[in-house]
Amino acid sequence: MERFKVCIAVHLMLIRDGKILLQRRNNPNKHAYLKLGMPAGHLEPGENVNQAIEREIKEELDITLTDYELVQVMNLNGDTDVYDAYFYICNAYDGEIKNNEADNAKTLEWHDIDKPIDDLMEYEQYALNKYLENKNNHFTLFGW
Repeated sequence: MERFKVCIAVHLMLIRDGKILLQRRNNPNKHAYLKLGMPAGHLEPGENVNQAIEREIKEELDITLTDYELVQVMNLNGDTDVYDAYFYICNAYDGEIKNNEADNAKTLEWHDIDKPIDDLMEYEQYALNKYLENKNNHFTLFGW
């Protein structure tokens, strides 16, 4: 019998002045077209989750994370796959934020974190809420 496989994704909560940076998804061939999402991506062969978040953020936003920490792991029952999603908070970075992947992110938008964000993918809104409710809540389940 083949072993069950779980996909690994990394997400960044970049919060500044009570607002979180989100991307408006722009690829009609990918999940959640035109929805808002955190800068995120998948693990590539041979890299760990810290390397993946650093690479993804450099690729997508053209910044280098200099101070970040893992704040939550979510076991997610998604539409087609099961994921372990690693959520990081960014405390500091070098560079100027740019939209490096306009084919995947139509816009970069800052949204208030103190109210629900329309169009934010449901599981990311849940992760953000859990983080804001209790910064020591390091594990969540979603979609089960």
